[in-house]
Amino acid sequence: MKLNKISVSFEHQDLHFLKKYGFFKAASMAKKHYKKYDVPFITDIYQLSHLFHDFNKNVFKLSKNANKHYKKKILRKSNGGIRILHAPDETLKFYQRRILEKILYKIPISKYATAYVPGKKLQDNASPHIKHKYLLKMDITDFFGSITYMQVISTAFNSNMYPVQIGAILTSLCCKDDVLPQGAPTSPMLSNIVMKNFDDILGHWCEKRNITYTRYCDDLTFSANIPLYHVYNKVSEMLEKRGFEVNEAKTKFISNTSCQKVTGLTVNEKVAIPKEYKRQLRQEVYYALKFGLKDSIIKGKKKEYIEFGVPDIHRYYDHLNGKLTYVLQIEPQNEWFENAHKKLKNLYTLCT
Repeated sequence: MKLNKISVSFEHQDLHFLKKYGFFKAASMAKKHYKKYDVPFITDIYQLSHLFHDFNKNVFKLSKNANKHYKKKILRKSNGGIRILHAPDETLKFYQRRILEKILYKIPISKYATAYVPGKKLQDNASPHIKHKYLLKMDITDFFGSITYMQVISTAFNSNMYPVQIGAILTSLCCKDDVLPQGAPTSPMLSNIVMKNFDDILGHWCEKRNITYTRYCDDLTFSANIPLYHVYNKVSEMLEKRGFEVNEAKTKFISNTSCQKVTGLTVNEKVAIPKEYKRQLRQEVYYALKFGLKDSIIKGKKKEYIEFGVPDIHRYYDHLNGKLTYVLQIEPQNEWFENAHKKLKNLYTLCT
């Protein structure tokens, strides 16, 4: 289906839709939809299948058996903990990426959400909190796992945009065991869509009280020149009503007499990489360049980069390269890290 200001043209995937409603009503329905929404106009399984360049029976079958198309992955954290991911196989991942590109990116999210937004950087979450006297950081426990099938279908694929059956199929393709799986390409943007109402209500409440609010995935940050204890109570209550739980261990009240960090960046006077972070990274890169990636893993006793007794230089390089890239995003003119980045890349090329 194609639509412009003066006409609607239908294609082969629209035949069943045309037979059901007739040309004039079908055209009117399409125009009405695109006047309100930017997402594709999909009324039946044939139009939906066209979105995936697949047969309708394959789409329906995959949506019914989506749970079987995930593989569990366990990642080790630097603090010794683990993160469990459920990664979709290539077939389901293709479907999810089509949903992400053709639908989810076109659904509005809150201006207070800063993660997974094309064009936004990590410092965009931190910079609004510069030079504030008080800072409150809160975290949501098991964020993706707390977002349910019903929350997804009622926000991203609701009956205002799609027939119930189509909404159910799209939701099933994005959920595992009736929640958002951490590891699916659709989950981050879906989380922003689900949280839009929460973000907007809380953001407006904060603005009326001269409080700054941003949310980066499961990290909620508030700053102001007044104490923020009442904000903690308000947010906890709002989250609980929506089925979320505050991670009390990560709740922090920080005044400007201490180092205030927002998503890893200091905001006391300006957005910057913490000095201790850069010092440790300098040391780690120095040893890697001096002794090589393999010996640095062994001598540094970096067990997280040793698989079956063999140092994994590829993962270790990705680790260091990621950290250097992160620093240069915030401090693009830092000559030491820029030179280190180039030298490390040359070293890795020689090793492989």
